[in-house]
Amino acid sequence: MRRKAVLWFSGMVFLWLLPYFFTIFLNGADMAFLNRSPDVEDFLPAVLSCQIPDNYEIETVKAQSVIARTNLCRKIENKDIFAETLNEIADEIKQNHDCRVYLNPIYENAVKATEGKVLTADGELKLIPYHEISSGKTRDGAEALHDKNYSYLKSVDSIADKDSPFFLNSTYIPAQQMPDDLKVCERAESGYVVSLSVDGNTLEGESFARGLGLSSSDFTIRKIGSDIRFLCRGRGHGLGLSQYGGNAMAKEGCSWEEILETYFPAMEQTDLKNIE
Repeated sequence: MRRKAVLWFSGMVFLWLLPYFFTIFLNGADMAFLNRSPDVEDFLPAVLSCQIPDNYEIETVKAQSVIARTNLCRKIENKDIFAETLNEIADEIKQNHDCRVYLNPIYENAVKATEGKVLTADGELKLIPYHEISSGKTRDGAEALHDKNYSYLKSVDSIADKDSPFFLNSTYIPAQQMPDDLKVCERAESGYVVSLSVDGNTLEGESFARGLGLSSSDFTIRKIGSDIRFLCRGRGHGLGLSQYGGNAMAKEGCSWEEILETYFPAMEQTDLKNIE
């Protein structure tokens, strides 16, 4: 069914973006500007298709589109090289085999419905993270990233995530491949492991989880037979928007504005044109 949809859907989004991406893939982003004037809104549907499934509620996809726009504009603002940013987008799309580029008009509709909307803190564009499923509560940015500059990312309840069939994930690793002394030293209030002791050395929880390929850094450790079991809650780093939690809100009738207000209570929704 999905293959048929891909073949059937090559409509407005494809036709609009084809001149850019065809040129970018062949010659690089710089050449794209010989044909058309760039506009961030033109590229967002393609970017969005790599970030969130097309079977999510439209209000959730709209919330994600605001996040995508904020991150893209921030990247452009920091680099001052739009062509370089476009090359990075093209590389991401080519490397992400699960991208749903041109597949579903929900992405273009979400971008149009939120045109120009971004999230700011203290009047500035900031990094806006998102993840698939939280452990029931998202993480505090300053605590998780060990940097007070990320204090605009507040820990909020996301209880609906516990209803996800993918909330709990187990990873088994042969005990002989693991350190003899392995224990959690510190957990955040949200449940994520901040640090752990590995044969007397202290490691950062998120880096450890990523290195082992665990679904999240909210995990417990238990020896079962000849294996060490890591039982994880949630999927992803737990910062910012929980896409599953946001989708649960959308199913209950919440708007994209309400979803973003819930997950980013310390941030403001504004128009890009209002930022100096």
